[in-house]
Amino acid sequence: MFSTKSFDVVSFNSELSTARLETSANVQTTEIVYTNDDTQTTETRSIGIQTVNGQKTDVQVDYDKLAEFLKRVTPGILEALDEAYATNAFDEYDPNVTEVSIGTVELLKKISVLRETDTQIKVSDLSWSTVGGTLAIGLGHTYHETWCDHLSTIQLYNITMEDNVTDMPTKTLETNGCVTTLSYHPTEPAILAAGLSNWDVLVWNLRNDDSVIPMHVCTHSDCVSQVFWRPRSVNDVALLLSSSRDGYILIHKLTTNFTSVQLHKRFKIVKERNPVESARPRSAGGTRERAAEAGLCITSFDFSPRHPSIFVVGTLCGGIYKCSLDSVTPIEGDATLVDPVIDEYERHGGSITCIKCSPLRNLFVSSATDKEIRIYNLDEHVSQQIISVDNTIVGLTWMIGNQDIFTTYGAGASVKFYNVKDGKPVTCTKFEVTGKESISSLRINSKRDLLAVGDVRANVEIWKFPRH
Repeated sequence: MFSTKSFDVVSFNSELSTARLETSANVQTTEIVYTNDDTQTTETRSIGIQTVNGQKTDVQVDYDKLAEFLKRVTPGILEALDEAYATNAFDEYDPNVTEVSIGTVELLKKISVLRETDTQIKVSDLSWSTVGGTLAIGLGHTYHETWCDHLSTIQLYNITMEDNVTDMPTKTLETNGCVTTLSYHPTEPAILAAGLSNWDVLVWNLRNDDSVIPMHVCTHSDCVSQVFWRPRSVNDVALLLSSSRDGYILIHKLTTNFTSVQLHKRFKIVKERNPVESARPRSAGGTRERAAEAGLCITSFDFSPRHPSIFVVGTLCGGIYKCSLDSVTPIEGDATLVDPVIDEYERHGGSITCIKCSPLRNLFVSSATDKEIRIYNLDEHVSQQIISVDNTIVGLTWMIGNQDIFTTYGAGASVKFYNVKDGKPVTCTKFEVTGKESISSLRINSKRDLLAVGDVRANVEIWKFPRH
């Protein structure tokens, strides 16, 4: 079926053709014809408008509603005017932001209130009036071996619009105990509160120049550590808080133009047993311990501007506690005695000397005898920053202009500045107190851009501090 056959090879040569077929064609657009047409409106119209005199109608005024409205808004307007009075916030404003200026400070006045016979007198506290025109200087003895029975004074110095300070005090308030703390009312320039070493809390109304007799607010059972006016809203009553080494914070309402006082609340921190409690005597009968134990010795507290009812308390034992004015936890079955603690922060290794809440941020700063400055977030238990210092810090103050900057003072004559955002020192401003004594108090006058410094030898220096 299949067979094998052989055939001769057939071949052919490949050839590439390079010739292309080309054709030519002409393309041209048609001629474009342009024409011009004139367009114009064919009708115009003019309209004249003129006002006509109208009859004025008698406006009916409800004077009762007007009086009610003015009564409601007047306190707020007066408060705003008091805040703005005598301010010089824009005195050193420089619109030229391209040039860098170096801030310098100027010593305006040095006051020495030390008499030759009073070698142990110190400036215990300072306070500026709310409009910045008066500086109150509280004096006290450096040491107390027993009960304080010293006669002391609060000296008031006026500051003129040209930042001139009077050579002599314009008024002297006498006290029957050493002054430990001072606080002018935040909106009422004539109201001054003071706490004494003999446990008393007093309030002066200085509107009447002849009135130097204080109103007695309360008496603690130990030295008063701080007095504080709580910022209030419009039509709210004034609240004065006082803390003491007896472990209590007392809140009083002041009404009727600061002529009457009423106890509002009593706070006591019962987180731990007070170490001084073991030294307290038994009851008069000697059959049992005293029923009411003292709370923790309170050394400092401050309110948060972001949360008006929240305040932070520091104690002699190094504890730091977050507290609330709205707390309703009773102690020892007494409805009038409340534990305000709602949270606790990381402890210091020494006694708390000062606590200040940031005016801008949800932070607070604390200092203690362990030579540490700590920066806390109000909502966190552990500190964010720890700053170690060479000397014990006794006080902290927020600066003017940039309120992220706080200043520290205490043992020694140096004043140092730190930024609360990162805890780093601020070195662009040079500030040295002329005296060599330890600083006992430092207060900022934000209305006048002034800084007052008091030391343990009863010297006060007033400095002009540039806002920038």
